[in-house]
Order: sequence, then C-alpha cells, then structure tokens
Amino acid sequence: MSNLLLRRVPPCILLFSCAAAAQVMTMPAMMDRWGNGVVVDQTQFAQLNMDIFEVNSRSPHLTNVQTPDDSVSMLDLKAPGNARHEYAKGYQLLMRNHPQDAVDHLTKSIAIYPRFVAAYNALGTAYLNLGQAQLAQGEFTKAVTLDDHMPNSYLNLGCADLALKQFPAAEESFRKASSLAPLDMQLQLALAYAEFLNHNYSGVIATSQ
Repeated sequence: MSNLLLRRVPPCILLFSCAAAAQVMTMPAMMDRWGNGVVVDQTQFAQLNMDIFEVNSRSPHLTNVQTPDDSVSMLDLKAPGNARHEYAKGYQLLMRNHPQDAVDHLTKSIAIYPRFVAAYNALGTAYLNLGQAQLAQGEFTKAVTLDDHMPNSYLNLGCADLALKQFPAAEESFRKASSLAPLDMQLQLALAYAEFLNHNYSGVIATSQ
C-alpha cells in the first residue's frame, strides 16, 4: 500500500538554461499517460522531461523516501480488507493507464476507510492524469492532513501546486518533504526547482550547496 512516489532525476539536470533528460515529477502540465512523462515548461525557461508518481516501483534508482517499505503510513496499516481491495483495484487500473476507472475504486476505498493515506495519494494521481490538478491538490492535502510525517505526500502536493502554478505553495510543500528526509537528494532537487520557479534564487543556491 505504497503512497505515490517520485522516481529519479539525474544529477546533471540544468535548471536554469537548458532542457534536461530526467524522470520524475512532470510539471506543471504533468503527464498524458501513466508512467510517461511529458516535457513541460510553462515558464519558458526550464524544461524537465519527467515521470511522476511511480507506484510501488522497485527501481534501483529509488531513494529511501521512494521505496514502499518507507512510504506506508501507520494509518494505512489499519485499513480494513474491503478498503484495501478497492485500493488494489484502483492501483492496478492506474498501472494500466485507466485513471478514470481508478477514481471509482479509490473513491470507494476512501468511503470505506476515510483515513487511507495511500488511497488519497493514488486518487490525487488519478486526477492529475485526468488533467484535474485542483482535485488532485485537494486529495494530496487530505493525505498530508491525515499524516504529516510522509515526505512523499508533500512531494505529491508540491507537484500539484506546480501544475496550478502556485509556486510559493510548491516551494513550501517541497521544503516540508525535504525537511522530513533531509538526505534525499531527489527532494533537494525538487525543492531547488520550485525555489527557482518562485524566483527565490538565494534559496536555490542554499539548497544546491
């Protein structure tokens, strides 16, 4: 029952002057299909080609924050079997690129167990895939409200903030994620990117250092 996860970004990414090949966090236009990042740059000064929200990935590029064992809320462990069953169906549909169908099952999962952090993150991702960033932001907000110790929930929220061009909020979300996992370099990179979009250039320098 993993939450939704950032996958990887290569260390050579250039935020300021050129496009970079990468995976993770399609922002702010997000992604067209599950697992396929799209190149986005609505601010016209940086491009990131990214995959966003890899669920339960066993990629060797994952950091500790992104692995399932380190991404499960204690609340999720209390989810009843029927809620987990609906969540699993939604998860499988997301993996098969059927976000609208996934929404139905994930909504049922949450209706059964309203404290299901992973289900809120999954539902938010489904909404992002459907281009409904406002709804996604709401689901991710519920996830962090339920459990504010999950860095990947804040990461998801930050990506939704970016999709809505709410750059100060995105910076704050990524900063919270980074504070919970200060050794995770992917989160530091996400924070630096949000700081740059928010014109917080001194913050970019500090984070990079």
